[in-house]
Amino acid sequence: MFTLGRKIHLDDKTNISIVLFTLSAFALGWLFSGDVGSGFNLGGGVFLTWALTREIDPAHSYSAFIAAALSLFHIVYMDTPHFLVMAWMLLLLRAVNGITGKKLTLFDIFSALALTTYLSFSNENSLFLLVFSLALIGIFMFQKRKKVVFICGTIALILFLIKSLFLGHYSVIDADQMNPLNILVIISSIFFSILAKFDLKDEVKSDNGKKADRTRIFYGQLLYSITTVLFIFFGHLTSSDLFIQLSAICGVFINYCATKVVDYYKRFSN
Repeated sequence: MFTLGRKIHLDDKTNISIVLFTLSAFALGWLFSGDVGSGFNLGGGVFLTWALTREIDPAHSYSAFIAAALSLFHIVYMDTPHFLVMAWMLLLLRAVNGITGKKLTLFDIFSALALTTYLSFSNENSLFLLVFSLALIGIFMFQKRKKVVFICGTIALILFLIKSLFLGHYSVIDADQMNPLNILVIISSIFFSILAKFDLKDEVKSDNGKKADRTRIFYGQLLYSITTVLFIFFGHLTSSDLFIQLSAICGVFINYCATKVVDYYKRFSN
């Protein structure tokens, strides 16, 4: 059974809002460019940004909507996000942070390995296997299926070494390819890791209503930051990809600052 999906119940106002927002973004992208594909890119980017932010800041729903709104600006880049890569990252985060409230199944783990292997070979980039191995380290620490996780981790590590050492499926970004967006994403990722460690400690409920493991959530947040930085240097993502990842982090920052201001105002008023 696959447990890494999160259902979108249309009887929930939050879910209805993001569906309508996604459709509006699709229409905006289509009207702005005159191309249906651009509308799909913008709408899909908005939805994935919302979904990613829910995983890195599950305690605050407003963070995801702020991030989704910010991601609208990636329309200026007019390039296509790597939706499958973003969906892959989303699945790894869910596997690590346990926000679904369900135990990982064999199907979950092997499906993630299969998708990772496909992305690694289709993109000729061994980085996917390295990130998958980092995710498995967290899963190994928190889950009971240690034997299966160890086997998959060993397979991923062997494939990573083969692809890196013998197939040359890795590359480093040139210094002249670094731009302000790359640098901003790197700095934001570092600060997000610090914020997650010391301040994002509110109680979180999993999808089944039980208290989520704060340590697992932090490992997921750390994995997101590390993955984002690694893909800048070794992944060669599009500007839209980077803007989506930056929007997710900025959504968390803005909501955090707004919450602190409101709390301060309430204390001051009293």
